[in-house]
Amino acid sequence: MSAFIASLVACSTQTNIASQRPNILLVLTDDQGWGDLGLNGNQKIDTPTIDKLAHDGVSFDRFYVSPVCSPTRASLLTGRHSLATGVHSVTRGGEKMLPDEQTIAEYLQDAGYKTGLFGKWHNGLQYPHNPLGQGFDEFYGFADGHITDYFDGHLQHNRSTEAFAGYLPDRLTDHAIEFMRDNQQPFFAYLSFNTPHSPFELPQQYFDKYKKRGLTNVEASVYGMVENIDQNLQRVFRQLERNGSLNNTIVVFLSDNGPAFPGGQARYNGEMKGWKGKLDEGGVRVPFIISWPDHISGGRRITPIAQHLDVLPTLLALTGIDSAPVKPIHGDDLTPLILDANQAQAVNWPDRTLFTHHFRNTTRPDEVAISESPGAVRTQRWLATSDHNDHWSLYDLEADPKQTQNVASEHPTRLAELKQEYAQWYRKTRLPDYTPLPVHVGHAGYPEVMFPAHEAAIVKEGVNYRHGDGWAHDWLISTGQTAGQIQWPIDVINGGSYELVIGYETPDGSYDGEITAQAQGARYTFDSLPPYQSTVRQGQRRAETGEAPTQSWAEQSQKIKLHAGPGELTLSFGRDAQNRNLAVKYLRLVKRND
Repeated sequence: MSAFIASLVACSTQTNIASQRPNILLVLTDDQGWGDLGLNGNQKIDTPTIDKLAHDGVSFDRFYVSPVCSPTRASLLTGRHSLATGVHSVTRGGEKMLPDEQTIAEYLQDAGYKTGLFGKWHNGLQYPHNPLGQGFDEFYGFADGHITDYFDGHLQHNRSTEAFAGYLPDRLTDHAIEFMRDNQQPFFAYLSFNTPHSPFELPQQYFDKYKKRGLTNVEASVYGMVENIDQNLQRVFRQLERNGSLNNTIVVFLSDNGPAFPGGQARYNGEMKGWKGKLDEGGVRVPFIISWPDHISGGRRITPIAQHLDVLPTLLALTGIDSAPVKPIHGDDLTPLILDANQAQAVNWPDRTLFTHHFRNTTRPDEVAISESPGAVRTQRWLATSDHNDHWSLYDLEADPKQTQNVASEHPTRLAELKQEYAQWYRKTRLPDYTPLPVHVGHAGYPEVMFPAHEAAIVKEGVNYRHGDGWAHDWLISTGQTAGQIQWPIDVINGGSYELVIGYETPDGSYDGEITAQAQGARYTFDSLPPYQSTVRQGQRRAETGEAPTQSWAEQSQKIKLHAGPGELTLSFGRDAQNRNLAVKYLRLVKRND
């Protein structure tokens, strides 16, 4: 009885401590550049809410992330270098975190927080790699890397798929507001907007506003989407104020990488070199703001360099959570800079060395996605970058923040030192194996598992990605001339009877090649695929970027048996007598009750 009473007291004490901790709102935007805000000198965009957030809190002048989204998100969530988490790419399994990585949501959940994610995840589609398996109590959004319906589409709500009406960022905000309004315990709300990422779909009034200012379609689309984010954040802050919880909420705002410049188009980004996917300043330097009324003295701009790895240890320090990490934290606690109203800490802040890596997109399993280059190493003064050919450049960012002069020949010793530091970091951080993690099948409560085409490995030619690079919006298409084969690694948690569903199109009207599936060595044949030509949904795109459209897919199913354990799921395309094509968007496994 005494042990039982002690446990109740301990539980009550933990609950009381948790109730005194601040709420956290983490806002992440997608492809928003450093220059896509009024506070950073852009006179063509209206972002009063975010500008005021910076005025009320602090902003970091030089804050760095990864050059693309999945690595940034993994580092943001874990406080660890993305390569150490297993995340290196944005597709074909390279976006999945190792299941034993500890996310900020899991730290906070253990400390009594209610956790919710609203929007884009992109660190693993299937459980246990999805948000519900990584510490989130509530999930409303999309776990895959991309979505091409910004109006009237479908989203995942916890374990179900739901239709949404209207504009996607508005609906994400609605659900975040509901979550924050209804939770009495401290909450962690991760509002992960999909905008201003392409496709450039946005309500007409936003687009028209910026077109009237003489901007291009891309600029008008991006600025309109950013202003929509700004207005949605205004709605969030008003709700927090009505709740009486605004003064006890830490708000963090940042973007996942630099701006995308489709078709070579450019817009204001502080005249920095580079864009999304590049290791230069323009590709990885993003806005970063943190605000906490009555705790953080506002209106300051912090000059020491910082990075996405620092967010987790900083939030744990601000909330008073002293939890031993499962794995080493690579980021630094920024609270001495953030809480120092007189900015004395910035003067004596030690110089840091930040490391950045970029993957090489691969479409075949025998190609090398992880190499020492491209990479970059930064200090407060220096930036050294290595391109795909392992050619290094050196820039003095204090004297030349726009990177107009490569000074490698003038400072060979400094470059050699930075190169050595990067090589040591890479060898220490790189995992011994980056084989794609298997897709789990048969977890209790998850009877249906998706196998998107873009996650498949092409193991036999005769099939290719329809739009070339195989991003998350893409699908696979057979040539019809030769046999092809694709494959996903699987790990069956619970064996039994399953329905294997193929989502397909016959773009040439028909296809008579044999389609077979193999699972754990057993072979199954789709006897015939009825002809089906997709209906393309045109959407409301204001500028064209060559992105795959949303379209309909026919389905055909086959009963299969699976046993517990690892294996492969393989789909083979036979040759069509008339060289016609077959397009495949996904396979899906559904647990049967028989």
